[in-house]
Amino acid sequence: MKITFLTEMGFQGKISNDNTNMRTEFAWMNALDANHSNLGNYNNVKDQDHVFIIFPKGELFLNAVGIKLKEGVNPYSGLLASNFIDILKSNNKKVHYIQEGPSWFFNDYEIVDQFNFYNLLSKCDSIFAHNEYDVKFYKGLLPNKSISNIKTLLIENLIQDIKPVPQDKVIIGGNFARWYGGFSSYIISDIFGVEKWTQESHAKRSNEQDIPDLNHLPRLTWLDWMRELSTFKYAVHLMPTIAAGTFSLNCAYFGIPCIGNKNVDTQKICHPDLSVDVEDVEEARILAIRLKEDKEFYIKCSETAKYNYQKHYTIKTWKENINL
Repeated sequence: MKITFLTEMGFQGKISNDNTNMRTEFAWMNALDANHSNLGNYNNVKDQDHVFIIFPKGELFLNAVGIKLKEGVNPYSGLLASNFIDILKSNNKKVHYIQEGPSWFFNDYEIVDQFNFYNLLSKCDSIFAHNEYDVKFYKGLLPNKSISNIKTLLIENLIQDIKPVPQDKVIIGGNFARWYGGFSSYIISDIFGVEKWTQESHAKRSNEQDIPDLNHLPRLTWLDWMRELSTFKYAVHLMPTIAAGTFSLNCAYFGIPCIGNKNVDTQKICHPDLSVDVEDVEEARILAIRLKEDKEFYIKCSETAKYNYQKHYTIKTWKENINL
């Protein structure tokens, strides 16, 4: 099959197995042996069996405080208002939309852009959503549309030789922002009584570095991130935003027990005994205490994560389940 992905990224071509920054969308492209092109190049995409659109959040991406970085015109308004989906459909067999970020992000668009975005979704042949939770959202908006789950994916070529060596450390999935729920994760992570770490990201607060017992990993390539992650014993990810679930999946690959949001498929499937309603911090606390004090429970959670990763998230399983 001939397949092309259209995103906001500027490169042209395919994703090789040895790409050191194998983020989720790169893994999908690699698994499907797909070409990539920038969205602005849609006129030149022709004779493809499948075209996948990942529409960017643009200026609507939330900053550390949880508000829009800029007010004003969405830089993608013109594209939303255009007939680019019609052109793609006339030049190719199938055009699909892949969810980017939480399902609700377009609600922060200007009103006209919200309707134009809805029209974009309605014109696509199908919609691929991150989680079963998101599938229900899109089915409510477009009940007659083909809507299915596209699983988060790891390409293991560069990480299969990394041997996890758990040290007495806990990793927090995200910074101190509403988007990530970092404060709740920080409080729960303190229960373990070990070094606390998190990652640098766009959402890092300006004074977050001043928290005396919180260490920050620098911004890393995906490969270097996986190497660092393999050294952690515990993970906490009480992120209220429901997205692709890469953090929980990365942890599962190494068998790191992760306490997190039960509405995220990778969390719910790989860490079933550690998945909570995201605001149920009390239950998260109970689970953290048990992970710390009950060695058999810790081992069970670790082995379950690795087993369920192998059962549900290998590239073989992914290819068998992708609904084209």
